[in-house]
Amino acid sequence: MRNLGVLSLMLAIFCLSACATKPYVSTDYEETYNFAALKTFSLKSEKLDTKENILISPFTFSHIHSVVNTELSKRYQAVAENASPDFYVSYHVVMEEKLDPTTYDELYGYGFWGRGYRYPSPLFYHPPMGGVRVYNQGSLIIDMVDAKTQQPIWRGVSEKRLNRGLNPQKQREILTSAVLEVLAQFPPVK
Repeated sequence: MRNLGVLSLMLAIFCLSACATKPYVSTDYEETYNFAALKTFSLKSEKLDTKENILISPFTFSHIHSVVNTELSKRYQAVAENASPDFYVSYHVVMEEKLDPTTYDELYGYGFWGRGYRYPSPLFYHPPMGGVRVYNQGSLIIDMVDAKTQQPIWRGVSEKRLNRGLNPQKQREILTSAVLEVLAQFPPVK
């Protein structure tokens, strides 16, 4: 009986951890590039003059800059922007409003996990109603560029569905997590 309790507790923890939303991370890189030769980097500051970036707080960019610099400094030597490093690092933040079409059926409820089957009643049943939810999709893009050739060598992207009205502390936690998850993929393992 005790084993059953332990098993159910482990199952509950597994189910809850599966429900936590983690960012989706993807990377791409130049397969022939020698990443082992990289020793120094320079982090380029993001310009806040583009249409996409003007709506994002300068404090957000400052936080990203700090986290990227700290994380890469653990593995590589940082040099000044005017010096000659092995590679340059730049980052971009993109916020998009996306649409999530949903349908609601009064007989069955939302999607697969509706209220279950009930006998149809012509007085209470209405055909499925469509609806659209608007949500924010945040993307953090980190690019690595070879300093000599000025060619991109690696790109990491983290995407996450964001809630509206996040306080600045929660935003920074999400950004820190995204930066760490993206940079954990650099350099690529061949």
